[in-house]
Amino acid sequence: MTERLQQRDAPLETLTRFDPASWEMVSAEVRTDTGKWVKSTWRVRADERTWWVVIGLGNALVTVIDVDPYRRGIGAGIITGGSLYARVDAVNAELMRGT
Repeated sequence: MTERLQQRDAPLETLTRFDPASWEMVSAEVRTDTGKWVKSTWRVRADERTWWVVIGLGNALVTVIDVDPYRRGIGAGIITGGSLYARVDAVNAELMRGT
């Protein structure tokens, strides 16, 4: 992964220091059969550029992408409501409670 960061001239120190307090979540992917989290994508502003940073299971850095600052995580596969969204929300709430 470090090689890919270097190839993309990415600011290693900033993008490898996960900071959910100052990073903006773009999307979260979950398994539809269990509702459990698989990976998330975050928007990070660093070195006067906007990056999407993808974090996977075990807090592993999956990839970084230099993007247009106005790019949004939307599309036909993005769910923001309905029964599946409610199920994932419930699973997440249980996990946060530690049950």
